[in-house]
Amino acid sequence: MNPRAIAVVTFHTFKDAARTKWLWVFAATFFLLALNLPILVLLTFRYLPPNYLDIYLSALVTLSFPFLPLLSLPIGALAVVEERESGILSHMLSTPMSKSDLLLGKLFGLLLATTAVVMLGYGAAAGLTFTTRVSRYGDVLDVGFAAAFLNAIMVCLSLLISVLARRKATALGVAIFFWFFFSVFTNLGLLTVILNLTVGPAATVQVLFVDPVELARLMAVIILGTGDQLGSTGLTWVHVYGASAVPAILAVMTVWFVGLFAGAVLIFRRQDVV
Repeated sequence: MNPRAIAVVTFHTFKDAARTKWLWVFAATFFLLALNLPILVLLTFRYLPPNYLDIYLSALVTLSFPFLPLLSLPIGALAVVEERESGILSHMLSTPMSKSDLLLGKLFGLLLATTAVVMLGYGAAAGLTFTTRVSRYGDVLDVGFAAAFLNAIMVCLSLLISVLARRKATALGVAIFFWFFFSVFTNLGLLTVILNLTVGPAATVQVLFVDPVELARLMAVIILGTGDQLGSTGLTWVHVYGASAVPAILAVMTVWFVGLFAGAVLIFRRQDVV
């Protein structure tokens, strides 16, 4: 391992990502998703109590989780394949840098850029709502932790896509497919009811293992203590794991993170540079 090479790749990856308009568009998007535009309209016309956002902001933030993959997947999906197409990859690997160093640098740079955007969007929403009431920021930080963990998983998935793809268009297409898959798959309400009635709660839990977006949302909701937002999936998870519900989610999401990145490294090592 070459720490200097990893640091250089991290810096350049972060700088390139920070220049991407897509990143800053999503900073604004997460801010608006956290505040929830329909809620703002209702507040403007006084159909809701004036302190509604102050009470429910943290719970509203969890509604943005299905959109989180759309931040990191398209950006990360180009991280390797774009440099392979342009020939930069072969030049970089001709220096004292291993493929593992390159991927670690890409991972750290993308994590820094995308996590900063997520926290900036959520933090701006909290700042506008809570202003100087510092004690209220804790709940948003808890939700931000769950969102950052989910974002880290999606960064690893995007790197795996970028390693496997041979063309930028293919990588982008696959990335958008996975966003669509996770966004649709998170709507497990009816499926959960059917599985609970026909097979049992254990089957529902196994289905949730393959849905990190829903797991991250459930972790945030459980930490916040807003049980009314658990839904059928969350109620089943809590029923099965009880007091260990959050540690169980952390364990599954850690497996996702480590497994995806390890897969990307192993595959990249066996590939030709071009």
